[in-house]
Amino acid sequence: MSITAIVGAQWGDEGKGRIVDYLAQQAEVVIRFQGGDNAGHTVINDKGKFALHIIPSGIFNPKTVCVVGAGTVVNFDTMETELSSIASAGVDGSNLFIDRRAHLILPLHCMLDGAEEASKKSGWAVGTTKRGVGPCYSDKASRIGIRASDILDPKRLRTRLEMLLPQKNRQLAYYGLPEVDIEELMEHCARWNNRFGKQIIDTHPIIKRAVQENKEILLEGQLGVMRDLDWGIYPYTTSSNPTAGGAPSGAGISPRYINEIIGVVKAYSTSVGGGPFPTELFDAAGEKLRDIGGEYGATTGRPRRCGWFDAVAASFSCWINGFTSIAITKLDVLDTFETIKICTGYMIDGELITDLPDTAGQEKAEPVYEEVPGWMCSTTEARTWNDLPKNAQSFVNRIAELTGAPMKFVSVGPERDQIIIL
Repeated sequence: MSITAIVGAQWGDEGKGRIVDYLAQQAEVVIRFQGGDNAGHTVINDKGKFALHIIPSGIFNPKTVCVVGAGTVVNFDTMETELSSIASAGVDGSNLFIDRRAHLILPLHCMLDGAEEASKKSGWAVGTTKRGVGPCYSDKASRIGIRASDILDPKRLRTRLEMLLPQKNRQLAYYGLPEVDIEELMEHCARWNNRFGKQIIDTHPIIKRAVQENKEILLEGQLGVMRDLDWGIYPYTTSSNPTAGGAPSGAGISPRYINEIIGVVKAYSTSVGGGPFPTELFDAAGEKLRDIGGEYGATTGRPRRCGWFDAVAASFSCWINGFTSIAITKLDVLDTFETIKICTGYMIDGELITDLPDTAGQEKAEPVYEEVPGWMCSTTEARTWNDLPKNAQSFVNRIAELTGAPMKFVSVGPERDQIIIL
């Protein structure tokens, strides 16, 4: 049996979908264990280029059972749009299932998300995508949320909405937004039931059987540890736990069954949204990273904040997640840099810090860099470790050393065959 968790080791957008898509060629079950459609996984394969936000990246293997787990929050409108986009590439999505326990993002959650973000004081905006994820998780924690199973039973759904809507309408009125009519929302949910009702199931028996039969299982997270609700740059975080610790809970698998935890890092750092980002570059090097790397959000299209690799954050991530190995993506983006910097510590109030501080500490942090030589040649044709230039090998080894886990995959381009296995 092999159960592997794929998690982000930075601020998100590390290329997890690319690694999951590659590994899913052999996987029998892929489970998305947390998050919603507020962040996208870009997948490029022989069928084309796709930005997936809620559908597991294993969807392109028709033999793989794809599960949207209990730890997720689901907007079925987004899911329907994504299924339509992959249908044009010959992927029917019939191997996709949604756990009955997953919570639903209703249109009112999206309205509240945008209003709450706009109401924050200057400098304190989270940078939310306004997809309703935070308000939905808030309702979940308050035990008033609507779950996927509720739309299968109109009588139960109406009762749940009758309890939910008075509070939500008061919140909407506070922001000057129109109230939600229960009949319109019932109709909206009925359309969702029509489209996805047969795919809303209790996934526990499927997952339990897969574990008992020693099947290959991938657990797919969204975002990265620096956006984790507990260990990230709170309050500039997501509303769930994208760490390896969140994987077994959101997927419904005991942590003792997980064999491998792969942390995915970029060869540099990027971030979308607010909060401290110590290695952020505001110069030509930052623009070059953004332009070559195509660093624009898969969900919003916003330009990503770019900076050098932050080994302080990566080492912290390795400890929190317990990486058994790491995968480095976009090494080829650095092909034309004469010198490359790696952040190995922070100066905070005149003191050198090598352990990641909390948000307040990161807001004051000045990066301390180690400079290494670039390789000034293309790596995109490399297919083995020995094909990489010596300076590229040294850079990868240094990243692994500073992070604290062995390197397993090196990606030198978006195609499936551009992954080097160590």
